[in-house]
Amino acid sequence: MADQYCEKLDKFLLDPLSTLKVAVPGGAIAALLHTQFWSKKSTRCVAVGLFAVTVGRLALTVHMGILETQVIRALPVLSNDQKLQLADYRRSWFNKLDVMTGIVSLDLFYIFTHRSTTSVSQCLTACVAAPVAITALQVFCFYPNYQREVAQVREKSKTADDLFKDPSFVTRHRLFHGMDFVKVSCLAVAGLRLGCMLSK
Repeated sequence: MADQYCEKLDKFLLDPLSTLKVAVPGGAIAALLHTQFWSKKSTRCVAVGLFAVTVGRLALTVHMGILETQVIRALPVLSNDQKLQLADYRRSWFNKLDVMTGIVSLDLFYIFTHRSTTSVSQCLTACVAAPVAITALQVFCFYPNYQREVAQVREKSKTADDLFKDPSFVTRHRLFHGMDFVKVSCLAVAGLRLGCMLSK
C-alpha cells in the first residue's frame, strides 16, 4: 500500500502538467471562497487574511526556496545526482503550494482594493502582483525545461555534473534562484506595508 502511494506521488510530482492540474481546481475553490466566504467578511478581516497569506508565502519561499536548498546542497551523504533529483521533487511540491497561495493572495488583494477607504499605493500593488507573475514565469516557462533535463539524470543518460557543465543550464538555474530572491523582496515589502496599514 505504501509503495503504491509513493509511486503515485512520484508520478504526480514528476508530471510536467501536475501544477496546472492543481491550479485549475485551485482557481475554482478560490472563486467559491470569494463568493461564499471572503465577500461576506469585513475589510479588516480581508486585510488580515491577505497579510497572513503574504507572510506565509514569504516564509515558504525563504524556507523551501533558499534555506533548505542550501542545507541539502551541503549534505555530504548525497551524491550530486541525488541532490539534483531531490531538488526536482521539492521544487515541484513548492511550485504547487506557491501557485495556490498566489491565487488566494490575488483574490484577497482584489477584494481589499475594491473595498479599502484609503488609496492603495502602487508599490503595494506591484509587490503583491510581482510574486504571482514570477511564480507563473517560473512554473510555466522555466521549470518544464529544468524538469526534462533532470529527467535525463534520473534515467542515467546524463549526470548532474554534465548538466552543470552546460552554460545554458547554469544560466537558467541561476536566473530561477534569482527570481526567488526578487519574490522574497517583494513579499517582505508587501508584508511590511500591510502590517503598517493594519496597525493604524
